Amino acid sequence: MSPYWLLIIIAAAVFMIFYVVVFRRRKKSGSTSLEAYIDGLRSIISGDKQRAFVKLRQAVDLDTGNVDAYLKMGDLFREKGMVDKALQLHRELTLRRDITFELSRNVDKSLALDYLAAGARDKAIDLLKPMTKDNGDQRGWAEDKLLDLYVSSEMWNDAEELYSSIMKRKKLKGSKNMANIKIMMGRELQSRKEYHKARLAFKDALSYDRNNPFAYIYIAESYRQENRDDDAVEYLRKLCEEVPRYAYLAFAAIEETFFELGQFGEVENLYRTVLNNDPENVPARIALAGILEKKGEIQEAENMLRSVLDADVSNSAAAIRLAKILAGYGRSREGLEILSDAADKIEVGYDVFKCKYCGETLKRPIPSCPKCKKLGAFL
Repeated sequence: MSPYWLLIIIAAAVFMIFYVVVFRRRKKSGSTSLEAYIDGLRSIISGDKQRAFVKLRQAVDLDTGNVDAYLKMGDLFREKGMVDKALQLHRELTLRRDITFELSRNVDKSLALDYLAAGARDKAIDLLKPMTKDNGDQRGWAEDKLLDLYVSSEMWNDAEELYSSIMKRKKLKGSKNMANIKIMMGRELQSRKEYHKARLAFKDALSYDRNNPFAYIYIAESYRQENRDDDAVEYLRKLCEEVPRYAYLAFAAIEETFFELGQFGEVENLYRTVLNNDPENVPARIALAGILEKKGEIQEAENMLRSVLDADVSNSAAAIRLAKILAGYGRSREGLEILSDAADKIEVGYDVFKCKYCGETLKRPIPSCPKCKKLGAFL
């Protein structure tokens, strides 16, 4: 064989060996990167964040194109309290042009959470706004998060605008959330003594949820602030008719308003309206008993209060009012027995108990903390 052909054969052999070695190394590296990434995800799910971080770091070292591994590494930084590192990593990902739209929205989500952890609420809001206007997978999450930020920041106009778009997209008509947003918008106007505009907001709230008691209460309150008690009465009546269960929230305002109008006798009719619509309404029965007592109809007042105590002997309001009535008619011993029976049943609330480990508070101590699960946490 000539030296020429011998050189050709040797060169070919070297090339083949080089090719096989490189090919196998790349194949092995790719497989190792994927395996490390999967191990990292499994560790996140199991709660082993330290191992998750090590595996994700290994994955990106072997494959710099694994954007999701970078993304989750940044999230782990944030969860560890290393917000600056999380921000740095996630910001770098926003500069990449080799990622899909959905993945870029996942990056925006993580970056928004970084900003919130860093206390940069305005920057988080700026990121979330465009996410609420596209059809990406993160749209619903972004809407909920942005709405929470608007509400917690008392940005009621922004909250109303955002929730209107949500309702339109979901084709919702009634909404308790929107009613509450409208009410808070009204309260802000009311605090500035813009009573007419405030009432418009409250009435708008009723168009979304006619069973929201606060709308009726605040409309009546705003009328009273303008010395328009006759108009206030209209909405106090509506409260008792439409939402009798929560009418007790305005009992004090009802009695004061009708007294100022010289129509205190109408209070009894209003309380009876509540009971007609909600016969088991305990606050209304106790309040009606108070009116009957003032009218001198003592026996009916006593019967009303005893009916409350028959159902719940620990009702302190009924027990105290009945004891007062009995004492006024020389039946103090009987009144004391009623108070004693109520006291035996009432759960006395001492200071709250605080977990010595995590700070969780409970009204009654239990053997283990429901939050951190440690035993002997309260006593």
